[in-house]
Amino acid sequence: MHFYSYVVDLLALAFIIYTYAQAKRRKFGRGESVAWAFVWILVAIFATFPWLFSRVTVYLGVVLPVNLFYGFFSIFLLFMIYRLEERVNELQRVVLRAVQNRAIEKAEKQEKKEN
Repeated sequence: MHFYSYVVDLLALAFIIYTYAQAKRRKFGRGESVAWAFVWILVAIFATFPWLFSRVTVYLGVVLPVNLFYGFFSIFLLFMIYRLEERVNELQRVVLRAVQNRAIEKAEKQEKKEN
């Protein structure tokens, strides 16, 4: 095993621990935590066994290993953007509902004062 394999494995382990800590603090949702942990585990596996990446590339019929790398991470990043968009939309609905309820309460108080 090469020196860079050890370094990448240690970094992947650090990021897995960091992801776990962030999930425990509820900074990440369950889905995001699992997705990121999966990515870091894959990074560690492919750093430890680089020949495995070439075999997966051949098995999937991809011409170059780098194409598989970019394809996988493009799909992963699109998935993460989609999840973030879902969360932003959900938060927008919550804020809109809260503002509408506050406006209704304020209008009802105003109406009671006038009567």
